[in-house]
Amino acid sequence: MNIDTGLAVVIIAVLIFYLRLIGLQRERVKRLSTAPQGTAKKKKNAEIQAGQKSPQYTILSPHTRDRVIAGFGVAAILVGVLLYLSILPIPAAQPYWWVPTAIGIVAFSWAFKL
Repeated sequence: MNIDTGLAVVIIAVLIFYLRLIGLQRERVKRLSTAPQGTAKKKKNAEIQAGQKSPQYTILSPHTRDRVIAGFGVAAILVGVLLYLSILPIPAAQPYWWVPTAIGIVAFSWAFKL
């Protein structure tokens, strides 16, 4: 397999993305394991009896700004893929397909927060 500069940059961007997700998951597990177990059950039962929602366990960001950045990231990834496949007829930009792809991968990581 011939790995050029563009492919190496995209591979590094994907590694950064996955390392960020692994870090977020480890932080989440650490927070859940350090929480007092007895009081959490009592608090959860009290919230359920009071009619409140139970806490949501998600790593998706609740902020609209982060989701918009992630949306632009997905669009940039698609532009990069279309440039790589020569579907977008922009000959000057086709050798640099990896730039929007790598930027899109890193921007998509903004969708995930604790």
